[in-house]
Amino acid sequence: MLRFITAAVLALCLPLAVSAQDNFKGGSFWAISSIATKPTRFDDYVGDISGLWRSQMEALKKDGKVLSYMMLSNVHPRDGEPDLWLMVEWASAAAMLDTPWEYYEELMEEMGEDEDDVEEAARDREELRTLMSSVLAREIMFKDDD
Repeated sequence: MLRFITAAVLALCLPLAVSAQDNFKGGSFWAISSIATKPTRFDDYVGDISGLWRSQMEALKKDGKVLSYMMLSNVHPRDGEPDLWLMVEWASAAAMLDTPWEYYEELMEEMGEDEDDVEEAARDREELRTLMSSVLAREIMFKDDD
């Protein structure tokens, strides 16, 4: 019986999935981090990431890997919700996933940072925030009726 129900659900969903693709196209990829700042440390955290993280994002934009980045503040967070979302729009999945580690090492070197500095900054950042989750999402857009 369970197999029959599963087959029936799949049979109903498959045409919807195929027809839905006629209505939209894929866009850029977004890496979204949910951040819970420690009590009274919101301003400190934003000040912290305005340094190295912001510089890294600007360099990635200059190199065409990142299209944009932003921060969204949760104006009225409920229990269990983040205070802040950091969002990075990548030009493609390849720009995000296939960039060799050497590229990032060179980028850090150009900024006067090394791997030890980055690791120390990450440890220090734990005093300011908790990373609640990271999500990779892909923008989808309606296709124009041409």
